[in-house]
Amino acid sequence: MHSLPLITAGLLALTLVGCSSEPLRRADALTASPAPLEKPVEQARQALAAAPSCCKNLMQMPFEPLPPGFSGEVVIDSQAPAYAFETGKSFFRAFALPAEGPSFELRLYSQAGQSVLAPSAMLLDSQWRPTRLLDADDFAYVPPTGLKGDSLDARLRIDRSQPDHPGNERYLILYTSTAQMAGQTTLEHPAKAYAKALGNEPPSIPDPIARHSPVGVVKLVMIRDGEQSATKGYVPGYSIGHEMGNRLPSLPAPAVLPETSAYYRQAIDAALTQQDLERALRLADEAARVGDTGAKAYLLERIQIK
Repeated sequence: MHSLPLITAGLLALTLVGCSSEPLRRADALTASPAPLEKPVEQARQALAAAPSCCKNLMQMPFEPLPPGFSGEVVIDSQAPAYAFETGKSFFRAFALPAEGPSFELRLYSQAGQSVLAPSAMLLDSQWRPTRLLDADDFAYVPPTGLKGDSLDARLRIDRSQPDHPGNERYLILYTSTAQMAGQTTLEHPAKAYAKALGNEPPSIPDPIARHSPVGVVKLVMIRDGEQSATKGYVPGYSIGHEMGNRLPSLPAPAVLPETSAYYRQAIDAALTQQDLERALRLADEAARVGDTGAKAYLLERIQIK
């Protein structure tokens, strides 16, 4: 269970804005992010400079099979192999994507703290020929939302409509570039996020800076077509909002009995007493789904009182 002060701002913002302005599904926001890799940047750069190149070409890279429906952490640290890409030498992780089954989406979240890996993602076909390259222009900084921390995010779709096509993208390489390692990312200060969630003027304080590093942690989530409902995490039935740029039709909320409303308020109070804000948010969402439109406002009032 997460402590109340650490996640209040993110969950409060999520409660207020829902998902309509977020690039991610609520399931992402309600799934805890892995901790960023906080190795000193200079030490990581020295390790990269001393690391030998693992391979003569992309075909010789150690590709790890990525199982269907994978969701987990990809650690790119000084123990990872290094390769001299055209954009400079970098530590990397390489994966063989599922060749069969439905098409799927890959979501990448590079975790940010005092430092962050500014990723590049290269896709290869069955002959190890590059097909697509995602770089700094494709990874966007997304402030904390719910249980999701600061991160550089990207998403891409892998087509499997023609399973035997030789041009299908079969391999994924995650790495960074010399140019990206020289940069930095400005993160949103938690106090500003909290003020915005309450509709207040953000305080005039400096935002933290994450230096770009050769190492980091990337959360990778694979979502196969037709299996959106299998995504781990709580997905409220009335709170899907935007997904891939498409607005889903809103549904009218059913009428709610006074006894039902009282039940949810008591349950929200109990969750807040236990400092379990994640459960309180789920209860408020569930109440809204059954027609109690005042549950979220009640939760916000209770948070401000505390």
